[in-house]
This record gives sequence, C-alpha cells and structure tokens, in this order.
Amino acid sequence: MNKTAIGFATLLAAGLAAASATAAAQGIREGRTAGGIAYDVRGSGPAVVLITGSNLDRRMWDHEAEWLAESRTVVRYDLRAHGDSDTATAPFTHLTDLAGVLDELKIAKATLIGLSAGSSIAVEAALDLPDRVERLVLAGPAFSGYLPKTRPAFALDLMAALKAGDYAKAGEVLLTTSVFASPPEARPLVRQMVMENDRLWTVPPQLMRPPARPAAERLESIKAPTLVLVGENDEFQQEPARVLARRIPDVQLVIIINGGHLLNLTSPREFKSVVGNFLSLDR
Repeated sequence: MNKTAIGFATLLAAGLAAASATAAAQGIREGRTAGGIAYDVRGSGPAVVLITGSNLDRRMWDHEAEWLAESRTVVRYDLRAHGDSDTATAPFTHLTDLAGVLDELKIAKATLIGLSAGSSIAVEAALDLPDRVERLVLAGPAFSGYLPKTRPAFALDLMAALKAGDYAKAGEVLLTTSVFASPPEARPLVRQMVMENDRLWTVPPQLMRPPARPAAERLESIKAPTLVLVGENDEFQQEPARVLARRIPDVQLVIIINGGHLLNLTSPREFKSVVGNFLSLDR
C-alpha cells in the first residue's frame, strides 16, 4: 500500500471514529446484526422502528428519530445493500432482515413506520409476524402483489441506464422524477443518498426472495392499528393508499396537502403532527 493510500485509510478511520464518538455522546448506540444489517438506537420507552425506502438510507429519518426519541426507543436501520448494511451474497428477504434487527435488540413488539418500500416491509411484518407489530404507519405506501395501472414515464430511461450498467445515470433519472422530489433544504441529502446507494443495482434479482403469498391477497388479515399517509402530490401511490384504507380493518387514511412521495422530507411538520397524534405522544 502506498503512502497516499495509507493516508486516506488513516483519515477514513479517524472520520469513522469521530462519527462514532459523536453518536455515543448523543446517546445513540450503533450496531450490526449477525446478518450484516447496520442499525442505530436512541431514546427509551416503547419501541418504534423506522424503515427506509429503496435507494435511500437511515439518514432520511434524522429529524423523526430526534423527536420520537423524546418518548420512545427509536431504531433505524439500513436495508440490505443500502447505507452501512452488507450487500446480498445469498438469498434473503427484507422481512428476515427486519426480524434480525428486532431479535438483536431483544424487541418483542414495535410500532413500524415505513416509507415506500419500507411500508411494504412493514405490511409483510404485520401479516407474518403479527405478535411483534404494535402499530403501523405506512407513508407513500406500497405492498406486494399490487399491479399499477400505468407504467411511470421514466421507466424506459431507468431500464436503459440499468441495462447499460450506468448506475450514475440511473440515479440521475430517479432524481428528476416526482418520486424523489424534495424541498431545497432536503435536496442535497436526497441526492447524496440516491447516488451513494447505487450498489443496490448490483444485487442479482433472484437473491431477493418474494413473500410466500403477496400481501394483496390478505390485507384484511392485518390486525395492527394502521395509519396510511400519502402526499397530495404523490402521483404513483394514491391508489395503493386507498386500497389499504379500504381493506385493512383498523385504519386511518390521511392525505397531506402539498406533500410528495418522500413525505417526511416534503412535509416534516405535518408528518410529525399526524404521526405524533396516532402514537398518542402527547398523552
């Protein structure tokens, strides 16, 4: 290893150590499951697990983790092949990864808050691990087995970039869509997350195992009280949100005026108000 490489490695190690020390000073515990899923924990009280969307990582929940930790034990984790979590080298399911986080932290039951792909994971947990789910918050929601009526206009450009192995181009395509639209103050973080999580595209699709039965076939079986949130400007998730609101027995649907798909980033005050009320944080 040359001197330049050694110098960079030293700086990187120092940076990681400083970040870890800062987290510890803030009362944040960091760890990794036996399966390679990176997480952090803060606060005390009933457990809340924050589940990210695809192409993102747990930094998307910075604001929510702070205010929730005032009265809850808050867990954030990175999906496999995202953030600081390991990539996929063997068959896996996102549900198994979530269960691994709960087991690692000895959490018997938790409220799950998921956005986009994270909401799909939360739905699977409510169906397959019902005794471990206290409540559900599904933002910009998705669920397995749902077939959209139209194909997004950007799909062809995205597929072309992925076929060419141009992951930077794929990220740029996504960032021009309404899916990743965000206010000016959040744009640098959104861009950073999308561009830094491009290794997800390298995971062979056959390694991600689908659920044994799609959620679309059994939504009526969800027993956990559920809050469905969708932004007024979230053009692709309006119908899935309404399907969930029709079919889950104990459910509330809230449409956030002027909200986008990345709802906690486009409408942080409204998100906090509605979620806080649902979780009875003021009681």
